[in-house]
Amino acid sequence: RGVGTPSTGRSQGAEEAMASPSGRTLRKRKSLDKDQRRLDDLAEFFQIAAEAKSVLVFSGSGMSASAGLSTFTSPGGLYERAKKRFKVKDGIMLFCDSFYRKRGKDVRKVMGEIFFEATSSCPTLAHEALGRLEASGRLLRHYTMNVDGLHRLVDGMTTWSGRRDCPGKTVELHGCCREIVCTNESCPKQASDMTVEQGKAFRRGLDVLCEGCKGAVRPKIMLYDDSQSELITPDVVMEVMDADILGADLILWVGISFQQSASLEYFRNVSRVIKECGREGDVAQAIVNPCEESHFNAISGAGALLDDL
Repeated sequence: RGVGTPSTGRSQGAEEAMASPSGRTLRKRKSLDKDQRRLDDLAEFFQIAAEAKSVLVFSGSGMSASAGLSTFTSPGGLYERAKKRFKVKDGIMLFCDSFYRKRGKDVRKVMGEIFFEATSSCPTLAHEALGRLEASGRLLRHYTMNVDGLHRLVDGMTTWSGRRDCPGKTVELHGCCREIVCTNESCPKQASDMTVEQGKAFRRGLDVLCEGCKGAVRPKIMLYDDSQSELITPDVVMEVMDADILGADLILWVGISFQQSASLEYFRNVSRVIKECGREGDVAQAIVNPCEESHFNAISGAGALLDDL
């Protein structure tokens, strides 16, 4: 159920509340006073959020933007810079497994730069807010598409290890640039922290070898159609996600433009689970993004799944 809320001017301002726990429809008001409509809609959303006891959060690069980190799709972002630097048709190619197999040196250079950009940054106010939410016991889980690992720097925030029964709250859906993984599946030391020296080697496009088995290691960052995805994030994550959706009474989508296929897949999955379990009137969803296009992208991308929400 939709409510259109213009940007509040805050970097993490709540913009779109889509379904009310009470089942009531939240619609645009008839008032000609746009500012008053905005205030009314925000007040209603904040009341819903204040009453929520089990909050599920999905986050994208917008959450880390105020820390100075590059986003993927915005002008001057990672895709645009990669396109110009490596003379490719689309910068997204640098984040595809097939391209990595052909031009691994170039991909490693990009991954190395992401590592140094992330490790020179600090958590944002949004990360700190997540930390307080976890400390309060109201954070059911935080699924992030970011690979910067900034949440790890917030006191008290815990990270999901990849095991089904792990109580860690933040799930790194696409990995973390602060870690490396050995591509030798029989290696006992599969994942470890990336050192500055290893980061420098990746930034130069060099191969880096495992200290244990001497096999090749790679940054722990998920690529599109990644043939080694299980090394980054185990497939069981989707089962954990479905279970979390069933237990949530509020779902927030923070700093996500919904311009990439991965974010739309997660959004569709959440919508599917809610619909199949008949929870349309029990869970609220909100898109937290100052860009109005994010709501349009999400709704149009979800298609028929949202017809009855």
